Amino acid sequence: MGISFRAGVLGLMTAACSEPAETEAAPAAETVLPAATEAALNARLDAMMDVYAPVGYSVAIFRGEQLVFERHDGLERLGRPDVPTEHTLYAVFSMSKLFFLVAVMQSVERGELDLDAPIGQYVTDLPEAWRTLRVRELLEHVSGLPEYYFHPNVPANAQDAMALVRNADFLNPTGDVSRYNQTNFLLVLKALETVSGRSYADLVGIDQIARLGLDDSIFGGRALADQDRIVLYRGQGADGGLLASEFPVYPPYVHSSVGLNTSLADLKAWTRALVQGELVARQTLLDHWQPMPLNSGRPGAYATGWEYQSLGEFTSVGHGGGGRVNLMHAFRTDAPDDNVTVIYLDNGGPRETSQRRLTAALANEIVPGIATGLQILFEDLTPVYSAQGWPAVLERLDRYADAEGLDDAGREGLLNSFGYNLFNVYGPASAQDPFRTNVERYASSPNVHDSLGEAVWASGDPFTALGHYQAALSLDPGNRRIESVIAALEREIDAAAALSPGAE
Repeated sequence: MGISFRAGVLGLMTAACSEPAETEAAPAAETVLPAATEAALNARLDAMMDVYAPVGYSVAIFRGEQLVFERHDGLERLGRPDVPTEHTLYAVFSMSKLFFLVAVMQSVERGELDLDAPIGQYVTDLPEAWRTLRVRELLEHVSGLPEYYFHPNVPANAQDAMALVRNADFLNPTGDVSRYNQTNFLLVLKALETVSGRSYADLVGIDQIARLGLDDSIFGGRALADQDRIVLYRGQGADGGLLASEFPVYPPYVHSSVGLNTSLADLKAWTRALVQGELVARQTLLDHWQPMPLNSGRPGAYATGWEYQSLGEFTSVGHGGGGRVNLMHAFRTDAPDDNVTVIYLDNGGPRETSQRRLTAALANEIVPGIATGLQILFEDLTPVYSAQGWPAVLERLDRYADAEGLDDAGREGLLNSFGYNLFNVYGPASAQDPFRTNVERYASSPNVHDSLGEAVWASGDPFTALGHYQAALSLDPGNRRIESVIAALEREIDAAAALSPGAE
């Protein structure tokens, strides 16, 4: 647990190269940061490399429209000595939605698309129950519609995509929850193309990419990967080496959701144009960076399609993609001209980055208060777990809980959340540390046994996991989800027994 994963991965990188990689000298920032702030940003990025070990990454930070920080590190490709540059092409996955959302706002400004109109006003060939959904409900992912997109199986065309879901039930009542969904964006794409009389390729290609001279930006998937123009490393082979992911074919109808490949240089130009109001009037954006209230009265997780978080004094919007990239724009809620934008791109690695938390932590170094205390705590403690182990992390978590005055339920939730953070970063075996502590401290809670059972099962021990789930069920009798998990575990155990030597 005390070994830096970065050392192992970078060892593989440099062994395959003729010379060690060095951090790329970034273009000079337009505004000089205090030395302490720049040092803090570099320290966070160094820690990120230690924890998540991306093969290569690029990052830029704006204060308003001024570039204040830029850095490139690692490698463009395994086996080559080239460090990423501002023109390195990255697949940005669902960050592609930001270009689509700007196209939607441009249509609103032209008086074409009414976000409060029913989608049936623009798209006629829809199931009756879908026709009354408002465009805004689709953009904000509160429609409850079923999902057609299951990566990497992408339907060949929009007709096939619609055929998968048009007869399916709603996943939940409209407005109950924010549920991320590509079907929503497919319908809004159809509406946008109808009201504009133009294809999306034309709308985004002319009104954003050509207009701003974004020469690196291009849509595509498998063909670009086959040409070695894009790469994403994800997962490890039997020899421990990183594997290059296979990209699906991205048909044009999915480009409102995914499929853009771009560079830091292009995203810097796009960000500056966005902040300056060159693409969409600043007030139009601010008016639409307000989420719809859910049926419960709570705000949703999206504001006209942008990922949204309100921190009281600050509001942040943006979008991530693929567990690898993120663009976050944070502004002072009552003075939105005071803002910070962070762009983070990487080409993959053994672990997915917590990209929203990372970008928030970087922005927080520029303007304290943009990130929550919990975001900073988790970002700080994740490398501590690797370097010093669980006892050191637990001590810090307990100090935080004391300072915040958390009750037992809050403390249990804190440990549970950090456990799933470790699950995602280091794997299920590491998650067992906080989950076991929760079982020791809060044994009467069914959830602590449930979480530990999940981590133990994912670690390959269904027998022990079964005991944890049975403990959870004894504390929460009749829980149908836990009952179904127990049934699945029993089937797995029975199947393993049938295959064991001596089984009849």
